[in-house]
Amino acid sequence: MMDNSLVATNVRQRPLRTLISVVGVALGVVLIVLVVGLSRGMLKEQGRRNSNVGAEIIFRRPGAVSFTSNFGLSLPIQYAQRLSTIEGIENVSPVGQYLKPSDQGFGAELIDGIEYESYAKVSNIRIVKGKSFSTGNEVIVDPTYVKNRKVKLGDSIELFGKKFTITGIYEPEIGSRIKMNLSLMQSILNAQDRATFVLVKCKTNFTEQNVAAEINQQLPGNQLLFVRDLQELYEKGSSALNTFLSVIIVISIVISTLVIMLAMYTTITERTREIGILKSLGAPKRFIIVTIEKEALLISLLGIVFGYVVALAGRFLITYYTPLFIDIETKWMLVAGLCGIVSGFFGALYPALRAANQDPIKAISYE
Repeated sequence: MMDNSLVATNVRQRPLRTLISVVGVALGVVLIVLVVGLSRGMLKEQGRRNSNVGAEIIFRRPGAVSFTSNFGLSLPIQYAQRLSTIEGIENVSPVGQYLKPSDQGFGAELIDGIEYESYAKVSNIRIVKGKSFSTGNEVIVDPTYVKNRKVKLGDSIELFGKKFTITGIYEPEIGSRIKMNLSLMQSILNAQDRATFVLVKCKTNFTEQNVAAEINQQLPGNQLLFVRDLQELYEKGSSALNTFLSVIIVISIVISTLVIMLAMYTTITERTREIGILKSLGAPKRFIIVTIEKEALLISLLGIVFGYVVALAGRFLITYYTPLFIDIETKWMLVAGLCGIVSGFFGALYPALRAANQDPIKAISYE
């Protein structure tokens, strides 16, 4: 019990150093929780919206690593005409997608280029206010876009360096939150008669597996995705995203470890005489190492709790004031907490070993 009281006393006697150390650990926790939550949350939200489309199959050209990385108009639109002749297919609709930087200063924004009539046949989209777009610079948006951007019918937004008028609000949330005329997107991007993918609606008496098999037979070498699998594909993310998240975790561990190491090293220097007295009184090396490690772990636990509080508060503020979606999973909170503990332990290890190996006579005479 003596070393526990000593740990608590050491923490209380140096409040500023303790606070800085706690903030350092908390920074690592917040970095993991918010960045991972934002990355995975936005993907899950996009996957949910794409899964609501109503079609059963997505047809696209091969070569994309994942569904989330295939933006741009590279698919000849003639494929849509060819697909419509295949037995078991009721309707098809070509869709163009363009990813642009968000006008809010961070992130990116997806735009759908659609043929409204064919799109309505493969999905359950409907205009709830206003009207659909025409061939001019017009767009339709969903209610969430209206709420987050505080816009209304008749307002203008900037896309491709031009002003577009909001002519309608659609439901439900499907695909991107902004939709425009596909032919206009093709013209702006100089990609006439091209799309990103084709949505395929199957006839009621045909299964999507049978239709997919028929498509593969008549149009081999292309890529088919079942819409029912999109949510899972988005949640898994791409290999690049998973690598990015791994880098974030490593960076957070390094930051927390360096903060703890610096704090503990400074502490050992300040307590050189105290450590010398303890060793002269017969305190074993193990006692000194355990005491310093306990102090570091206590600071880490305080940092983890503080980091959780900041992360949850940050999530509330970000989701309330921006259109971003953050999904904080228990798994990643546990990972962040474990990283905080690991960084605290290893950050204090070298200072603890250095303190335990000090010569007691030199330590007592240290000024």
